[in-house]
Amino acid sequence: MSQVETNKAVIQRYFEAYNTKNETIFDEIIAPDYIDHGQTAFMGSPGRGVTGAKNDLKNSLDKFDELNHVVEAMIASPAHPDLVGAYWRGSLRPKSTSDTHQSNEKINLSGVSIYRIQNGKMVETWNVIDFPVKQT
Repeated sequence: MSQVETNKAVIQRYFEAYNTKNETIFDEIIAPDYIDHGQTAFMGSPGRGVTGAKNDLKNSLDKFDELNHVVEAMIASPAHPDLVGAYWRGSLRPKSTSDTHQSNEKINLSGVSIYRIQNGKMVETWNVIDFPVKQT
Protein backbone atom coordinates (compact mmCIF):
# COMPACT_ATOMS: atom_id res chain seq x y z
CA MET A 1 0.00 0.00 0.00
CA SER A 2 1.36 3.46 -0.89
CA GLN A 3 2.00 6.19 1.69
CA VAL A 4 -1.04 8.07 0.39
CA GLU A 5 -3.32 5.03 0.75
CA THR A 6 -1.93 4.24 4.20
CA ASN A 7 -2.63 7.80 5.35
CA LYS A 8 -6.15 7.73 3.92
CA ALA A 9 -6.76 4.53 5.91
CA VAL A 10 -5.70 6.35 9.10
CA ILE A 11 -8.37 8.98 8.43
CA GLN A 12 -11.02 6.31 7.77
CA ARG A 13 -10.11 4.81 11.17
CA TYR A 14 -10.54 8.25 12.77
CA PHE A 15 -14.10 8.52 11.46
CA GLU A 16 -14.71 4.91 12.47
CA ALA A 17 -13.79 5.82 16.07
CA TYR A 18 -16.58 8.41 16.12
CA ASN A 19 -19.15 6.27 14.34
CA THR A 20 -18.55 3.28 16.61
CA LYS A 21 -17.91 5.40 19.73
CA ASN A 22 -14.65 3.51 20.19
CA GLU A 23 -12.02 5.77 21.73
CA THR A 24 -9.40 3.00 21.83
CA ILE A 25 -8.91 3.48 18.07
CA PHE A 26 -7.23 6.79 18.95
CA ASP A 27 -4.46 4.87 20.71
CA GLU A 28 -3.55 3.40 17.30
CA ILE A 29 -3.80 6.51 15.12
CA ILE A 30 -3.12 9.63 17.23
CA ALA A 31 0.45 10.79 17.95
CA PRO A 32 1.35 11.83 21.50
CA ASP A 33 2.06 15.39 20.29
CA TYR A 34 -1.15 15.63 18.20
CA ILE A 35 -2.80 19.06 17.95
CA ASP A 36 -6.44 19.49 16.89
CA HIS A 37 -6.62 23.15 15.88
CA GLY A 38 -10.38 22.80 15.35
CA GLN A 39 -11.08 22.40 19.06
CA THR A 40 -9.97 25.98 19.74
CA ALA A 41 -13.35 27.33 18.62
CA PHE A 42 -15.29 25.04 20.99
CA MET A 43 -12.99 24.48 23.93
CA GLY A 44 -10.86 27.63 24.00
CA SER A 45 -7.62 25.83 23.18
CA PRO A 46 -6.45 23.13 20.79
CA GLY A 47 -7.00 19.49 21.67
CA ARG A 48 -3.69 17.81 22.40
CA GLY A 49 -2.51 14.23 22.22
CA VAL A 50 -4.48 11.02 22.53
CA THR A 51 -6.15 12.32 25.69
CA GLY A 52 -7.39 15.41 23.83
CA ALA A 53 -8.88 13.26 21.06
CA LYS A 54 -10.58 10.99 23.61
CA ASN A 55 -11.92 14.01 25.51
CA ASP A 56 -13.38 15.40 22.28
CA LEU A 57 -15.22 12.13 21.64
CA LYS A 58 -16.41 11.94 25.27
CA ASN A 59 -17.61 15.53 25.05
CA SER A 60 -19.57 14.69 21.91
CA LEU A 61 -21.09 11.58 23.51
CA ASP A 62 -22.12 13.65 26.56
CA LYS A 63 -24.04 16.06 24.31
CA PHE A 64 -25.39 13.82 21.56
CA ASP A 65 -27.40 10.59 21.56
CA GLU A 66 -26.52 9.92 17.96
CA LEU A 67 -23.50 10.85 15.87
CA ASN A 68 -22.76 9.63 12.42
CA HIS A 69 -20.13 10.82 9.95
CA VAL A 70 -19.65 9.81 6.33
CA VAL A 71 -16.56 10.71 4.34
CA GLU A 72 -17.80 11.89 0.94
CA ALA A 73 -14.34 12.43 -0.59
CA MET A 74 -10.69 12.24 0.37
CA ILE A 75 -7.85 13.98 -1.40
CA ALA A 76 -4.18 13.13 -1.01
CA SER A 77 -1.19 13.49 -3.31
CA PRO A 78 2.16 11.76 -3.60
CA ALA A 79 3.66 15.29 -3.79
CA HIS A 80 2.48 15.89 -0.18
CA PRO A 81 1.87 12.41 1.23
CA ASP A 82 1.68 13.64 4.84
CA LEU A 83 -1.51 15.63 4.12
CA VAL A 84 -5.00 14.21 3.62
CA GLY A 85 -8.07 16.34 2.98
CA ALA A 86 -11.56 15.05 3.66
CA TYR A 87 -14.99 16.38 2.78
CA TRP A 88 -17.50 14.80 5.14
CA ARG A 89 -21.14 14.97 6.18
CA GLY A 90 -22.51 14.21 9.57
CA SER A 91 -25.67 14.06 11.61
CA LEU A 92 -26.09 14.64 15.32
CA ARG A 93 -29.05 14.23 17.62
CA PRO A 94 -28.75 16.28 20.84
CA LYS A 95 -29.59 14.57 24.10
CA SER A 96 -32.88 15.72 25.54
CA THR A 97 -32.73 16.76 29.14
CA SER A 98 -35.18 18.54 31.39
CA ASP A 99 -32.45 21.08 32.20
CA THR A 100 -31.76 22.19 28.63
CA HIS A 101 -35.23 21.77 27.09
CA GLN A 102 -33.50 20.87 23.83
CA SER A 103 -35.46 19.36 21.04
CA ASN A 104 -34.39 15.93 19.93
CA GLU A 105 -34.23 17.21 16.34
CA LYS A 106 -31.46 15.81 14.15
CA ILE A 107 -28.77 18.28 13.09
CA ASN A 108 -27.11 17.80 9.71
CA LEU A 109 -23.69 19.30 9.13
CA SER A 110 -20.77 19.09 6.76
CA GLY A 111 -17.13 19.97 6.88
CA VAL A 112 -13.72 19.96 5.33
CA SER A 113 -10.81 18.72 7.41
CA ILE A 114 -7.12 18.59 6.66
CA TYR A 115 -5.01 16.04 8.49
CA ARG A 116 -1.23 15.84 8.76
CA ILE A 117 0.11 12.35 9.33
CA GLN A 118 3.59 11.17 10.25
CA ASN A 119 4.66 7.57 10.77
CA GLY A 120 1.06 6.33 10.51
CA LYS A 121 -0.27 8.69 13.21
CA MET A 122 -2.25 11.92 13.04
CA VAL A 123 -0.16 14.88 14.25
CA GLU A 124 -2.36 17.86 13.27
CA THR A 125 -5.93 18.58 12.22
CA TRP A 126 -7.63 21.70 10.86
CA ASN A 127 -11.41 21.85 10.37
CA VAL A 128 -14.00 24.06 8.75
CA ILE A 129 -17.48 22.93 9.77
CA ASP A 130 -20.79 24.15 8.40
CA PHE A 131 -23.23 24.04 11.32
CA PRO A 132 -26.80 24.98 10.50
CA VAL A 133 -27.99 28.24 11.96
CA LYS A 134 -31.46 28.10 13.48
CA GLN A 135 -33.68 30.97 12.39
CA THR A 136 -35.57 32.76 15.17
